[in-house]
This record gives sequence, C-alpha cells and structure tokens, in this order.
Amino acid sequence: MEGEPIPLQVPQAKRYRPSRYNHFHTLPTGERLAYNSISNALAVLDQEGIERYKRLAQGLPPEPGHPVDEGLIEGFFIVPEGFDELAYLKTAHLRARYDSSHLSLTIAPTIACNFACDYCFEKHRPGKMGQAVQAKLLELLKAKAPKLKSFAVTWYGGEPTLAWDVVRNLSQGFLDICEAHRVAYTASLITNGYLLDEEKIADMVRYRIRLVQITLDGDQPYHDERRVLHSGKGTFERILKNLRLFLNQPLFVHLRVNVDARNRKGVYGLLERLAEEGLGGQENLKVYFAPVTATTAPSHGVQGFCFSRKDFAQLEPGFYEYAEKLGLATIPYPSPSLGGCIAAYPEGFVVEPDGTLQKCWDTVGQPEFAVGNILDYDLEKIAQHPGYQRWMAWDPFSSELACSRCT
Repeated sequence: MEGEPIPLQVPQAKRYRPSRYNHFHTLPTGERLAYNSISNALAVLDQEGIERYKRLAQGLPPEPGHPVDEGLIEGFFIVPEGFDELAYLKTAHLRARYDSSHLSLTIAPTIACNFACDYCFEKHRPGKMGQAVQAKLLELLKAKAPKLKSFAVTWYGGEPTLAWDVVRNLSQGFLDICEAHRVAYTASLITNGYLLDEEKIADMVRYRIRLVQITLDGDQPYHDERRVLHSGKGTFERILKNLRLFLNQPLFVHLRVNVDARNRKGVYGLLERLAEEGLGGQENLKVYFAPVTATTAPSHGVQGFCFSRKDFAQLEPGFYEYAEKLGLATIPYPSPSLGGCIAAYPEGFVVEPDGTLQKCWDTVGQPEFAVGNILDYDLEKIAQHPGYQRWMAWDPFSSELACSRCT
C-alpha cells in the first residue's frame, strides 16, 4: 500500500507552458481526447477547449474565472513556467516510498503447490508456516501498530489454500491487533482457485480478504495443457465451478489470464465460456490479461513462447474490447503508482513459511536472493545486506534509466 499522494495543486502564475506529460488523441468528431499522466486527468476538448489550450500554451495569461482555463490548470495540462514536473514526481515518489505509517507484507503460508504449471517462476517445497514464525509476525505488527494508519496483507504461495489454517490464524491475530490500535486492515489472496469451497469463501468475508486473484489461461483445452495438477489432470472445469461461489458475495475477483504464443487463440473462447456460465455483468468479477514472462530460472523453459511488451500491447486492446462487450471487463484506466513496487519500500518483504525474507515475490523459494529472516528481525542488520541495498538504491529517476525520460 502506498502513502497518500501529494495533493495536486499548480501554483498560480502569469505564464504557463504545456505539460510534458500530456497525451492527445483526435476523436472521430474532431474533438481532442486529452490525458495527463501526472494528474491522471482525462478531458474532451471541443474547438473552444482546443483554442483555450493553445492560447495558454503560448504563454498568454489565463482568464480569471474561465472554467476551461481553470480546468486545464487543475488537470496539469498546462503548468507554470519554471515548474519542475520531474522534481514534483520524485517528491511524490519518495514521500510514498518512505511513509512509515503504512505497512504492507506479502505472506506465503506455504510455498508448496498442488499445480505443476510449466511457466511457474517459483521453486516449490513442502511444508507450511510454523507457530514460531506466525508468533513473530504478530509480535512485529503489535510493536508497529501504535504508529500505523494502515496494514495490508497479500496471501501468496505456492498455493495458500494448502495452508488455510495458517491464513485463518494469522488473519484473526492481525484483525485483533489492528482493531485494538484503530489501524485500517485490508487483505488480498492470490490462489489458483482449485481448492476453494463455501467455507473458505465465508472465511474470506470474515477475515476481510476483499480481493482474490484466480487464473484461467484460455478455454479448457488451452488451460488444461499448462495449468495442471502434479498428476497431469486438468483443472479448468473445477476452477470455473468455484468461480460461481463468489456470486453475490462482498468479494472482488480479478480473473487473470496469462497469455503467450501458445494460448493466445484460446482467450476469446474463454471469454465466451465465462459469459455462457453467467459470469458476465457481475460487478465483483472482472477479467484482466497479463503476458507470460520468464524472469527466473524455473520459468526459462517457456522463454521462446513469451511476447515482447510491444507485441503484447498489440493484442491486449482486442482482448479488453471483447471482454467489455461480454460484461467481463471495463477498459482499464491508467493508475499512477507513485511509490513504485513494494519491494523497494524499506519494510516491504515477502515472508516465506520458515521466516525467510525476500524483497520480491519472483524470488520466493530461492534462498540466494533472501535478505534475512523474520525470526531474528533487525532492520539495521538487514540494511547491511548487499541484496537489500540493491533494492533500496533503486532510483527510477536516475538519468541512466528510461523512466526519467518517459511521459
């Protein structure tokens, strides 16, 4: 969870210039669709709006009280001369990244998994989180709670439903501590969806797990070639059946579809099947699409099937348009991420079942990337670890990275 962003207020000035973060698109009507990626503002400019924008962009002063001029200024479409937008973004980034009043942890109660997906980036091993690690997690939260505004947990794995007793025990402990100290508590769950049942759904409601991510990789023939049990048995039909458990529940489901060259043709069939099953038009279930990546050694075998970002970007709009037509998605609106990845936060960790601390969930189960252990938690000591230092030294505003030049 990120800290609160800096309020977007452009100081009043006599002369303005166009923001470098503006993006324009001409609509069939001749109007201009304008988007600003700092403010996240979206506007449709008619001919008058276009002329008002050009006028201010040329350095002419705004007209006091004119609604279009005020809107262009409020939306950051024009900014005062001398206003350093990159410095503004960097300030917002650092403020979110180092805000210690918000704590977010990813917790893997087990890194065992009942699936054998061929593109998985993890190294799985049996076992689940013991009492000592659970007690330490509760102890740390209790110590930090008096200074926290919010605490967010992502339940991860492996497959977290294989250690559901751990999820239940820790969830109750987290809730008790947060309620005692008036800390806002939220939780999400990443699961393959195979072992879900009515009891677990009820637990999610009870323990404030409000967001659940489940994966289906295309219609049944495509999904069952890649997301299988260790026995080789397919999993599609059971997951599809379990999705219906979320209907009319106060839970939101992100249905993830991983896409590579092997299953791209199965995406449209999946969307049609979901609609046929009555899952379209549900406010609490939406589909999204993600490219398969081969970032770590366990997944390198599928590297030749992965799309480049550019190639995936060519496919993605078609997927979303069809999903929206069937009531399974809304066209995604950009979402600024001021603080960047939680891995770059001082106390952003993934906690493995034995207490091992990772900075990134892509490295779960790979001890060579660990930065410490929660059982002897000492942030000052962890800060001396070279792996931790590399994460904390990351600067998206470095002139060596494209981030600082990207609009």
